[in-house]
Amino acid sequence: MASKMRAARDVTGHPISLAIAERKEYTKPLHCEFCDAQVSFVNGYTRTVGEDTIAVEPFFRLLKGHKHHNGCDYDIAGQIAIIARESEGDVIAALKGDKYELRLLAVKKALEQLHAAEQQKKELDPNKPVSTQEKRYAPGETRLGAYINSAKRVLKVRAVCEEHSEIEDFLTLAFDGVRIPWSNFYFEDDDYFRCHRQLSTSSTQIPVAIHGTVKVIKPISTQGGNFMMLELVRPMQNTDKADIRKVAIVSIWSHDARAFEGYQKGQQIIAFGMWAPKPQKEIENKKAGSPIKTFVNYEMRLWPVTRSQLCNA
Repeated sequence: MASKMRAARDVTGHPISLAIAERKEYTKPLHCEFCDAQVSFVNGYTRTVGEDTIAVEPFFRLLKGHKHHNGCDYDIAGQIAIIARESEGDVIAALKGDKYELRLLAVKKALEQLHAAEQQKKELDPNKPVSTQEKRYAPGETRLGAYINSAKRVLKVRAVCEEHSEIEDFLTLAFDGVRIPWSNFYFEDDDYFRCHRQLSTSSTQIPVAIHGTVKVIKPISTQGGNFMMLELVRPMQNTDKADIRKVAIVSIWSHDARAFEGYQKGQQIIAFGMWAPKPQKEIENKKAGSPIKTFVNYEMRLWPVTRSQLCNA
């Protein structure tokens, strides 16, 4: 199993970038840039998500039947082993056969304790807004922050996999001793509606990761205060009525005006934590002349307690 790759080598040993591959200026076969595993080039393309068109970047993939050498930077098993070795506490536990387990209960508890610590600081200084900036943690908070960073590193490995199966062979997920399928933890935009259903109906809430494309970042002013909001591209689904359409709205909120610095429209990101679903809500379409008269919104919101809950995909 292996990651998507952004560079390779051709049969002559010359480095092949994505741009060179797009121009077909190379001699087959292609190999991994770090080892002798054979790879192939996958052209970029565009796809439609709701009302938006998203560019899917080109990449190199491992040829079927081939695998990266031990120690290769693109070897998923090796990457997971490194993360586990460098992780704090028991958030990632070693299992038999060089497999590992990410303990989501430890992640959830870390998020809850970081939130409680932030609330306590806010009570001591009520004029200071809650901040999602990276901060200097107290000794106990440093350990909790390390838990979140370990989970983030795992998610970045998953983001470069094409399917769940490419990582779940090496890293399983557990919540309070119960095995959690990767499909119930990591959601891409074609699965947002199922994510909303899971969050709305599950009796036990677990942290989940949502991967998507930034649609807009903007300030929001309400009676409750001023916020920054980052929203992902909205998938849509038809209903049995031609003039009604379902819309999945995924947004991340913060009191901190600088919370989303470094992110921009069109960027692929992952956000994870304790997402809150809102009840589905019908909204009138105010666009004149549109055949769609009503949108049914399925909204999910995340209030991060640390910037480590967001990362580039």
